[in-house]
Amino acid sequence: MHDLIENGTLWTLKEVGTDSEQIRQNETLFSLSNGHIGTRGSLEERHRTQAYSHSGSTLMNGFYDTEPITYGEWAYGYATHHQTTIPVPDAKKLDLSLDNELFDLETGKVDHHSRTLDLKRGLLTRTFTWENSKQQSIEVTIERFVSYDFPEILAQRIIIESEEDDLPVQLLFELDELEDMGKEESAEDDPDPRKKEQAERRFDSRPLSTDSGRMIHISTHASDLHAVIYDHVVSRFEQVSLERIENKVTASFQTDKSAPVVIDRFTAYSHKYNNEEDTDSQAENLKEIMSEVETLGYNELKDRHLSFMDKFWSVSDIELEGDQALQIGLRFNLFHLHQAAGRDGHTNISAKGLTGEGYEGHYFWDTEMYMFPFFLYTQPKIAKSLLMYRHSILPQARERARTMAIDKGALFAWRTINGEEASPYYPAGTAQIHINADIAHAVYEYGKVSEDEAFMFNEGLDILVETARFWLEWGHFDDERDGAFVLNDVTGPDEYTAIVNNNFYTNLMAKKNLSYAIEYAQKAQEQAAGKLEDLHVTEDELQNWKIAESRMFLPYDEEKELTMQDDSFFHKKVWDFEHTPEENYPLLLNYHPLTIYKHQVCKQADTVLAEFLFLDDFEMEQLKRDYDYYEKVTTHDSSLSRSVFGMMASQIGKHEKAYDYFMDTVLMDIIDLQSNTKDGVHAANMGGTWMSIVQGFAGMRFNDGTLYFTPHGPKEWSRLSFKVQVKDRLIQVTLTPSSTEYTLLEGEPIIIVESGEKIQL
Repeated sequence: MHDLIENGTLWTLKEVGTDSEQIRQNETLFSLSNGHIGTRGSLEERHRTQAYSHSGSTLMNGFYDTEPITYGEWAYGYATHHQTTIPVPDAKKLDLSLDNELFDLETGKVDHHSRTLDLKRGLLTRTFTWENSKQQSIEVTIERFVSYDFPEILAQRIIIESEEDDLPVQLLFELDELEDMGKEESAEDDPDPRKKEQAERRFDSRPLSTDSGRMIHISTHASDLHAVIYDHVVSRFEQVSLERIENKVTASFQTDKSAPVVIDRFTAYSHKYNNEEDTDSQAENLKEIMSEVETLGYNELKDRHLSFMDKFWSVSDIELEGDQALQIGLRFNLFHLHQAAGRDGHTNISAKGLTGEGYEGHYFWDTEMYMFPFFLYTQPKIAKSLLMYRHSILPQARERARTMAIDKGALFAWRTINGEEASPYYPAGTAQIHINADIAHAVYEYGKVSEDEAFMFNEGLDILVETARFWLEWGHFDDERDGAFVLNDVTGPDEYTAIVNNNFYTNLMAKKNLSYAIEYAQKAQEQAAGKLEDLHVTEDELQNWKIAESRMFLPYDEEKELTMQDDSFFHKKVWDFEHTPEENYPLLLNYHPLTIYKHQVCKQADTVLAEFLFLDDFEMEQLKRDYDYYEKVTTHDSSLSRSVFGMMASQIGKHEKAYDYFMDTVLMDIIDLQSNTKDGVHAANMGGTWMSIVQGFAGMRFNDGTLYFTPHGPKEWSRLSFKVQVKDRLIQVTLTPSSTEYTLLEGEPIIIVESGEKIQL
């Protein structure tokens, strides 16, 4: 069992000791965020002991800078600019001194050092005892959380106790503006394309006037984004003297063995804005927020935060009895998934959440296909906000389509923050046009589960129509295939097979995308005709969608009785897995792309994912044959892969495989399965663990307005319980080795179906 789990409880991960490697590794795991701001779980004194830190960054969702992409050879339509989420001023920096001796883990004597991430309460707590060279000692507790009630606020409390009176203690608080920021030496030449280390800070800063604390305005170098940050230190203890010296605040006092001393620090991060002229109003808004927070005080702010967390867990928790490690792993994943999501309709979920700078903070298809289901069935308001972000970048998607010589419709960027394409490698970027259908699929699922017709006949219909239009222009009817509708030169989810014709996943998703658009366009003819007129949808266009949908080519090998990943996949030589050294994985870091592309080898689930999404479209024997074939040629070099193979294994009766895959996914970041957790959590995999439980082991599907279950709970667990929200109902599902129980907790009666049998709730 991993030390963090063994030292913790069913709700906590606990780090014990002062091992530098362990503390570095846990910076990612101990990150806290709320969808707006996120701060890594670094030590307050990391600036003094760099060996204990990989990155202590604080990030704001959607706050990025740009720089031109440099190509050796340029071609028309290539992405033009990087978009990189950048670290912003860090409010964790603290120098603690006892009788003029500065504390760090390599100075004096440190005892009982531990850090605890409390998942239930959303708190990170650090405790230790420190003795300086004069044998004077203090006990220190540092607690931090990011508020959901006030999403701008990072709150920290420092408690200092001593068994001696009159020991002089000083705390120096600094809002670190990252002027000394630089890469780790070892990261300078790291070729991993999944990383983007910052060589220097990417913003300018200037002070703003305020009566208390410190306020600064920051502006990015190139993207013209602005933010205001307000750092405020308070203490209600008379013996504490607070003094502001330039950009720092000192808190000085002498110990009193009869009572601890408490000092609180509140830091507010405004939302991003584009016009520098708005700085004064943004500053005033932060002052009002800070005034309210200071009036409430740390305890009340914390109580509200705990109440918010209780409400989240009351709906979203998954209870698993029979394996402590899996239980804490599940809760850890749900905790990070929840805190990663943008909630304002203008931000989304990056591949690493707000826990690290990996993938530059970009938003991918990961959101819709791996993370969205969790929010759809447990936090539908957040699910809607994620879709609203996609709608907000629809103008950029239309423009991208024009760049791709598509006169009508939209093409969403493969990786982006501001809506523009930021992937410099088009074979595994722009060519993944399936993102259009992925987004349309999420829109359609939201409409079914929420019954939010106001959204579906406005923003939802916009997305469905514009994505459907794209397919008609990208594809064509192929006379050589008896008039089948084909999609050429695309890349599916498997990035080890690029620029192919008729990727099965892409074609099937495009077919579904067209069917969704047809369904809602027909509904709109009766319920929102004016909207269709605004979108200029004609009967001829609708008819063309119907023809393309019905004739969509789905490659299949009749002789092998296998679904073809694409037209060429079975014509390639199978990769020599037997003679590929373990250290050569992931392949993308050790082989030229063309070497990979010319082989049968999959980075992740592709055809299997398509089949899992639409199980009812396939015969069981077909699913089994395809699974057996594609599993043998899949490396799982992507963290998105294992959960899909595990979920499909549950549905086709391979229960031991399902369990083994789940073991990998649920503990991926805690055990560092992919060897890159230091760069941030694998947020999509975390969504995959929820899907593995609910859609895999419990076999939940929502089709034609009905909730279906085909449960196959692992025999290793004595009990599994979770909740889902569907059509304004809250339903609890409990699985044991011998039974399944369904309880309607909220809402009107509903009929569900388990393994073909109707059940009235």
